[in-house]
Amino acid sequence: MPLWKTKSGYRAQFQHLGQRPSKTGFATQKAAEKWIVDKRTELEREAQTPPSPPMPCALDSGTCLTLEELMVKYLRLAERSLAEVSFKKRKAAFRRFLDHVGNVPIEAITTDKIENHLMTRPTNSQFNKERTELMCLFRWAHRRFLIPSNPVLLVDKVSWSSPKKVIPTPQEMARILFAAGKNRPFILVLFHTLGRIGEIFRLKWTDINFERKEFCLWTRKRSGGNWTGDWLPLNKDLEKILRDLWKKRTQDEWVFVNHRTGTRFVDRYDMFRRICTRAGVRRYSFHTIRHFVASFLYDKMKRPISEISKLLRHTNVQTTERYLQLVDPHLRDTMRMLEGDVVTWLAGETPGSEKPTHHLLTDLLTAEQGKNS
Repeated sequence: MPLWKTKSGYRAQFQHLGQRPSKTGFATQKAAEKWIVDKRTELEREAQTPPSPPMPCALDSGTCLTLEELMVKYLRLAERSLAEVSFKKRKAAFRRFLDHVGNVPIEAITTDKIENHLMTRPTNSQFNKERTELMCLFRWAHRRFLIPSNPVLLVDKVSWSSPKKVIPTPQEMARILFAAGKNRPFILVLFHTLGRIGEIFRLKWTDINFERKEFCLWTRKRSGGNWTGDWLPLNKDLEKILRDLWKKRTQDEWVFVNHRTGTRFVDRYDMFRRICTRAGVRRYSFHTIRHFVASFLYDKMKRPISEISKLLRHTNVQTTERYLQLVDPHLRDTMRMLEGDVVTWLAGETPGSEKPTHHLLTDLLTAEQGKNS
């Protein structure tokens, strides 16, 4: 039963029925063990619950949908719950699949056709991402009894290597800020808020409370896709930047306005690429600023991971640990056991004693060196 202690309390994790539930923050080991027992019982109860009786199937009524009609039905609902960028990606993935197989009846979609389409994607990463998009479509159709089974389930993910996250060094970050020029306030707001780029694009003046020295960032990266606002404190530097922007504002809604459209920005990728080019650094993304600040607070300022997790607005501390690519502190303690005279330990001596009678490893190396001289 995986159970260990972290800075934010005990963490419990176990594997059951293909799932791996985990939770952090238990005050005692007994509380964590009780959660595992209760959660396992809950999952077993759900697995034994009989499914709801099937609704009338569109196939049984003789009105089989075409692939395009199915996609339209799904996208009309998905547009209400997905973020704009996610919706566009899913729509583009559907279009590629439709172009590949044609507008055939949905009952004609087989696992082979899906797999053949995914094999046209240039990389394994894109193969898996496109599989995920199609999985959402056909899982939705299956739950509504529009198709008898989900043909994507039999398509396995392919292996791929996750690229190592590279963040700017402090020297590179300084060069980026210097090269930002008139866009420096935008970069500094990203820096001081630890916000995602889309959240900064959606930042409104009503989300800033100068009297209480607080600001609010809105996100949909939560369960259910609902908009959720998180209030965070303004530091002095961020307050000064925002007050300067308020004085120079041209309208009272968006903090950062695209003067060509009169509304908020949707993307500014080219702007940041140009800044990186002028700074003479590799092409980073906006998100690397968020990584840089989080790593700085943890590595240099020694702030607890629980605080950093709240600033990043992660709902799970485990997400923050993966985000910072942290090593489990218990592993560090274990690795320290290999320090010192390992050969002495292997020979049955007591390692780590304050006054060792001899150093077997040193003696052996000295004797071997004498033989070879």
